[in-house]
Amino acid sequence: MVEWVTRLFDSRIIMQINASLGFLFLGFFLYFYFSKEGRDERGRGLIATASLISYVMLFVLLNIFGYSQKWCMDNIVRLSNGIQTVYTLFLLTADIALLILRKIR
Repeated sequence: MVEWVTRLFDSRIIMQINASLGFLFLGFFLYFYFSKEGRDERGRGLIATASLISYVMLFVLLNIFGYSQKWCMDNIVRLSNGIQTVYTLFLLTADIALLILRKIR
């Protein structure tokens, strides 16, 4: 299992895919922010709640990343991929929270 994760995080192709997903998730979040639905009071409340949820998740992800930082420091690609993974999961959490909150409210 550890060897598989090491090979995954050492791959530059996976890092590029991870970065592309990060930009895609950021684009989706910005699209909702600037859309007509995101400009009214309800939309601003949804964005604020989703941002708060993802902010809490950021602390969880950074603590997990901090625990594995010694392993990540062995290779610069692994370190970059770890940081990008934290960013991508952070944005994924914001987008999922936004989608769930749009259906609930």
